[in-house]
Formats: sequence, structure tokens, C-alpha cells
Amino acid sequence: MSTATASSSQAATLTDIFTKPWSLQQTDSYMSTFVPLSYKIMVGYLITIYLGQKLMAYRKPFDLQNVLALWNFGFSLFSGIAAYYLIPELYGVFRKDGFVASYCQNESYYTDATTGFWGWAFVMSKAPELGDTMFLVLRKKPVIFMHWYHHALTFVYAVITYSEHQAWARWSLALNLTVHTIMYFYFAVRALNITTPRPVAKFITTIQIVQFIISCYIFGHLVFIKSANSVPGCAVSWNVLTIGGLMYISYLFLFAKFFYKAYIQKKSPSKSSGKKNE
Repeated sequence: MSTATASSSQAATLTDIFTKPWSLQQTDSYMSTFVPLSYKIMVGYLITIYLGQKLMAYRKPFDLQNVLALWNFGFSLFSGIAAYYLIPELYGVFRKDGFVASYCQNESYYTDATTGFWGWAFVMSKAPELGDTMFLVLRKKPVIFMHWYHHALTFVYAVITYSEHQAWARWSLALNLTVHTIMYFYFAVRALNITTPRPVAKFITTIQIVQFIISCYIFGHLVFIKSANSVPGCAVSWNVLTIGGLMYISYLFLFAKFFYKAYIQKKSPSKSSGKKNE
């Protein structure tokens, strides 16, 4: 085998993506190795959470408030910048070709240097975003099922969706980035011990739920389109629909349940009186 043939068969690297002109073929080459790696990262993430909590059970919590604030401000800034570059494309397709086309037609979403790169950057950001959980572990805060399940599954699903060039991704990214710009900014403010009105937290959970409702609607329509082949060439695959549909339904259920318990459910009079008499 010649040297030229050997080098051409090698997958692209992160350095290639950041230093060379944008190329979807080059990015696909990198993602061909990152997709299987993402499964290992997810498993490592779950194991780290488990072992980290076991280890921290015998230690005092770390004081990471300032670091946490910087971490959250960083993600808020990144989300805002990515949204700035990606949302106009969604609006343009929506205005030009309609709502259905916005989640069925790729057009130049992946090949364009701006949307292609920032869409990829969003996907890759889901890996360091797993670090959110480590702040909880190191500060000995509760790591609820909804948190780690959402982080782990979103990371792997984002990688798969991008690597398969799904048109639906433009909605997923626009919604998620909008929510995260607000959410991470709120988390940063809270990390600085700045008091915020209770309705702010309620608002953030609300927009997360709205995000999942929109996602479930689009996925429902995509299942119909795929089944009936009513939109030939619609850029969506069954594996993405199956995994994504179940994922967003579960997210909607979990976040709605959290919202109900946190902001609606009231303690029954009997329980309240019982506690007073203890």
C-alpha cells in the first residue's frame, strides 16, 4: 500500500476541522470514529458518577462556586453565539419553503461553512457538558435520575443525528441553544449566590417543557411522513425517529413531573398536621 493511499484512509482529526476549510466529507470522516467513541464516553460518564458519589461520601464537599459560575457563563455564551449563527438559517428555510421543509430538507445546512461548523460545535459541546454532573458530585449535591439520564442520552443522540445529516437537527439545535443560553446564565447567577425570584426557575423549566412539546409534535409528524412517504426525500431515518421519539417523550414526562412536584403539588393537610405533631 502506498503512503498516499494509507494517509487518505485515515480519519480526519480535530486539528483538521479547526485548521482546514470547512468540509462535510472531512467532518464525516472525523465523526466516523467519534460516534463509537461517544458510546464509551457515555459509559465512562455513568461509571464516574457512580464511583464519584461513593468517593465523596467520605469527603467534605468542594467549594467550587466561582468555577461553577465561570463554567455556566461559558456555556451560556457559547449557546448564545451558536444560536446567533444557526437560528437565521432555520428562519430563512421556514420563510422560504414552509414549516415541513424546515425539518425535512437539509439544503445547505451541513455543507455551509457557518451552519455546518456551528451545528457540529453544538454536538461536540455535549461532551464537556457532561461535566455539569461532576460539579454536583464534587459539591455533594443530589444527582437525580432526570439529570444524568438527560445528559447521557442527549449527548449520544446529538452525535448520531448530526452524523446522519438529519434535517430535523436545525430545530433541535435552535430550541436547545435558545433554552441553554437562558438556563446556563441563570445557573451562573445562582452560583454567585445572587438571589433570583422564584418565577425565574419556573420559567426556565417551562421553556424546557415547551421545547419538548414542539419536538414531540415534529417527531410525530415525521413518523407519519416516513410511514406514508408523503414527502419524498425527507431527510430523516427510522433509527433517529425511534430513538429520538422515545427520548423526547421521556423528557417531556420527566420534566412535566418535576414541574408538577416543584411548582404545583401542595402538601396535603394531613401530612402537614402530622409533621407538626411529631
